[in-house]
Amino acid sequence: MGKVNLLVKYCLRNANNEYNIKGIFTNDQELKFKLENSKMLLDKKNLILERDTNDLKLIFDFNNNKCNIYEKSSHINLVLDINILELVNKDNYFKVRYKIEEDEYQISIEIKDID
Repeated sequence: MGKVNLLVKYCLRNANNEYNIKGIFTNDQELKFKLENSKMLLDKKNLILERDTNDLKLIFDFNNNKCNIYEKSSHINLVLDINILELVNKDNYFKVRYKIEEDEYQISIEIKDID
């Protein structure tokens, strides 16, 4: 598919953010984009979201209800359980609401149009 325009809505705890950004959609399954200071990769086929920052690498495996957090400087790896509350995976839209312990999170990604 190539370059796409995205509307990304991201809710962490009680903070809501919305971004109109560009991304790259490859093999009609993987969506790559930058969000704040993070490189993001969404594998729509395997339902995996990766977030890579300078300090952390987070891998959300929504198929297996796991979140893997790797702290780069100390090489500490932590695996947490995810409780999926809602999951929508359509051609041009992805949304997941989930809880880790008592905190609720959400990300939705809409592919608006193709360059």
